[in-house]
Amino acid sequence: MHELVRSVLIFLHLACLIAAGISIAFGDYAILRHRPVNRELMLKASRAVAWSLLALWLTGLSVIALDMSTVALSLAKAPKLQAKLTVVVILSLNGFLLHRYTLHALGETKTPTESDVRLAAILGAVSAASWGYAMFLGVAKAWTPILGYNGFMALYVLAVLAGIAVSLRWVRPLLLEQTPLGATNARTHARTHARNKGLAAEDFNTAMG
Repeated sequence: MHELVRSVLIFLHLACLIAAGISIAFGDYAILRHRPVNRELMLKASRAVAWSLLALWLTGLSVIALDMSTVALSLAKAPKLQAKLTVVVILSLNGFLLHRYTLHALGETKTPTESDVRLAAILGAVSAASWGYAMFLGVAKAWTPILGYNGFMALYVLAVLAGIAVSLRWVRPLLLEQTPLGATNARTHARTHARNKGLAAEDFNTAMG
């Protein structure tokens, strides 16, 4: 009976993970492929991610409680599980910050600031790295004797830092383009380019005349 119940909970856990991945993809599409940002789709995707995350917590904790009651699982002797819980807590807190301070700023009719866009890139990177790392921990049983809790968390920090570096370098400019701020900068750049081109042509005509 334990294995039957556990297999159902694991299936539901994986289904919630897939639902979260699809919702995140729709959120990214609403932000990166629309100008201005598709606020309605973005907020729907954000709510779907939040519900999926809640379901992941419920199914995951149910599996842990079942194992503790039937196979004498000890959290103190399960470093991989400790690491996964830590990452999911960080993921949840980061998701709250992402929704509270960033998604609304990107979807507002007013122009977001440079700091709003930078914060969105950083929180988005932490989110992506955390989701990916949580999935890695789900299949990282063979790494437990090698890394332990500290090793898992050190590797997680490296993954987050790498994600932030990539996001600031390549994702932030894309976010900027999808906001009124990016459109304003693009028009300013175009006017400056046209003015410089006109001045260069005038200098050439003067030199030739």
